[in-house]
Amino acid sequence: MKRFDLAWLVAKRELVDQMRDWRILLPMIILTLFFPYLMNVAARFTVDYVNQFGAALIAERLLPFLILIVGFFPVTVSLVVALEAFVGEKERGTIEPLLSSPLKDWHLYIGKLLAGTIVPMTVSYIGIAIYMAGLWWQQIKLPALNFVLQTLVLTLAQTVLMVSAAIVISTQSTSVRAANLLASFIVIPVALLIQGESAMMFWGTSEILWVAVLGVSIMSALLIRLGLVHFKRENLLGREIDMLNLGWAWGVFWRQFTGPAADVSRDAQSRLGAFLINLAHWYRREVLGALRQMMPAIVLTFLIGLGAAAATYLYVDWSLPSTRLPAEVLRDAITAIRAFLIDDSPGGVSSATIFWHNLRAELLIMAVGLFSFGVLGLLLYIGNFGFIGGVLAATKLLGLSPAIVFLAGILPHGLFELPSVILSSAGMLYIGVRLVTPFEDKSIGETLLITLADFLKVFLGLCVPLLLVASLVEINLTPRILLAFLGQTLQIQP
Repeated sequence: MKRFDLAWLVAKRELVDQMRDWRILLPMIILTLFFPYLMNVAARFTVDYVNQFGAALIAERLLPFLILIVGFFPVTVSLVVALEAFVGEKERGTIEPLLSSPLKDWHLYIGKLLAGTIVPMTVSYIGIAIYMAGLWWQQIKLPALNFVLQTLVLTLAQTVLMVSAAIVISTQSTSVRAANLLASFIVIPVALLIQGESAMMFWGTSEILWVAVLGVSIMSALLIRLGLVHFKRENLLGREIDMLNLGWAWGVFWRQFTGPAADVSRDAQSRLGAFLINLAHWYRREVLGALRQMMPAIVLTFLIGLGAAAATYLYVDWSLPSTRLPAEVLRDAITAIRAFLIDDSPGGVSSATIFWHNLRAELLIMAVGLFSFGVLGLLLYIGNFGFIGGVLAATKLLGLSPAIVFLAGILPHGLFELPSVILSSAGMLYIGVRLVTPFEDKSIGETLLITLADFLKVFLGLCVPLLLVASLVEINLTPRILLAFLGQTLQIQP
């Protein structure tokens, strides 16, 4: 506890400085008072408008979303305090006494993080309270308690996420201008995240919102861990200017991606022979080496996918009625399945279409995972495997055996497609873990380049070829196997 008291001393020092600066206080006070009023006006207008058409449900789902907006905007303004936490003191010349103190690195970092979080969190909750009081004053029905609780927790999690990201930027920047320019990489992703959460609110999927709370909380914890791992006080004084050295970055990435060249013998001097030897050497040394490093992440990702599929199967199986579909609905469903399986027309689905669809899905997992330490990518991966489990359970309504559907309709191409999805998702998890793990004498940028090169070895060397084979099997082999097993079941009765 005494160790934490030292971090709290740093936080109190920072809070006192913030409360003395009217340039910080005035915008926060204005936003705290103005945005709740603006959202109350919007809520009143929306309720009056939709009630004309009997669509009160729209207003009911909109009100919790406005709580998120009220809590979000004050944080974006207060973010400048966190962005200046270290680099601002460096420019003002007040950081040397702080760095020369007997405080440890984590005391400084946690103290700045606390100070950067307390103010925007307080301002956000005050704004939300004013907004809720305005709804009550206008006699607008307050949102359901579970939605209010979720938005409050989401606001807290998103504030910690944004502030912790801003502190990381402050430790890695050499000027306040550079830190403020990088703030867009915080505000824009969180704004997009809020859009996704608003869609869940409009659909009324309050249970899934807790998944969003969990995901944002995990990302916040990983960002705090990232900052603690890579924060060294001597680096704050050692860097005076940042230069974008693309040649150095490409060199670090390319050396890690290619590895040492193979020793090509004299009897294989042709270009094709040398290429094949180097390719075999790259697979044996680099791809397999990257796989060995990623193995814990691969095993964990596989178990998570298996658990998601099993949980969804049990949930859907428990939720669906025990009786089969009515005869006419069953006939239409089987007709559609059979038409899809035997569709050999030129307008049918091609192997290239399947390949591109699956590749886009993996690239999406890669894109969202890269900005979230693999958390959002893992959520998409869980959704993929959960969908498989749900579809298998739903086949019972058609009188089909889930085991046979899986063995004949999923496994033939799934032997190639599922390992590819598992490897790509595990690669994003691997990048996130490596970033928050101490890496001797490596900066955040260098660590990212090295781990990204390891991931691309597996992605280009294994995932893409597996997807190509899977698309060919899915179009040319899987339908025939499934029809052979389910031929009698899929016969259309007159």
